[in-house]
Amino acid sequence: MVFLVLYLVGAISNMTIFQKNRRRGHKFLASWGMFGFCMARILSCVLRIVWTTKPHNVRLAIAAAIFLNLGVMVVYAVVLVLASRILRATQPSIGWNPVLRKAVKVSYAGIVVVVILVLSFTIANTETLDYTVRTVALWVQRGSNLYLLLLNCITPIFLLLSCLLPKDPESENFGSGSMASKKIILGVASFFCLFISGFRCGVLWATPRPASNPAWYDHKVMLYLVELGFEVVIIYLFLFTRFDKKFWVPNGSTKAGDYSERNEEVHTVVDKEMAFDSDVQSV
Repeated sequence: MVFLVLYLVGAISNMTIFQKNRRRGHKFLASWGMFGFCMARILSCVLRIVWTTKPHNVRLAIAAAIFLNLGVMVVYAVVLVLASRILRATQPSIGWNPVLRKAVKVSYAGIVVVVILVLSFTIANTETLDYTVRTVALWVQRGSNLYLLLLNCITPIFLLLSCLLPKDPESENFGSGSMASKKIILGVASFFCLFISGFRCGVLWATPRPASNPAWYDHKVMLYLVELGFEVVIIYLFLFTRFDKKFWVPNGSTKAGDYSERNEEVHTVVDKEMAFDSDVQSV
């Protein structure tokens, strides 16, 4: 119930911020993505609560497992988008490289493939007793979670490249706040994402244990602490640091220099509009 409330507050906060930003032309889809993630978690929590009252309802168990496994992928995608922005701003020659940009897009497509595979084989695994099908489903889940673990390794690599490589003469900043603050925020979020995906991958690749003798990582406390708890930390880290301001980049940015140049143009227009409104009010 506590997590349900936390996710509900997170969903309301992210949608409120998204709508306010949208009305003033400040498009930041990551807030909408975090709202969608919170809604998926709310549904997952509700299904788990209902499932406790009907423990023999297989369909409720399947639905709860699906939303629990798929929701966090939205956070992985958001974190990777933010990491790409930092790399493009600090190392434009690398970040805006066409090959790297295509590779990142392919990684997003991989998330969609993982969603389809996990959804399909989670249902197949719970609705059949066929040993072959259940074995295939297990290896699909293992492979999918290994992919997500490798995907989450991209963000720290991007951060290391932006920190360790010599400063690019065309480097720029974007959004509000210093680049150092953005790196710290993303570094913390990346740590928790990597921990969650690593934990999930380790559990799936470990030797299965009987229900009567579960391993330490199979206990509910680990689910609440490592998965749900760490996810809540990421949600409120982004909210409290106003990542919608810090990581915002102007629409249509496609090359080095667009982040700062277009950002200045947008601020100039906004300042003029505010000055005009003040003149009108004074009249």
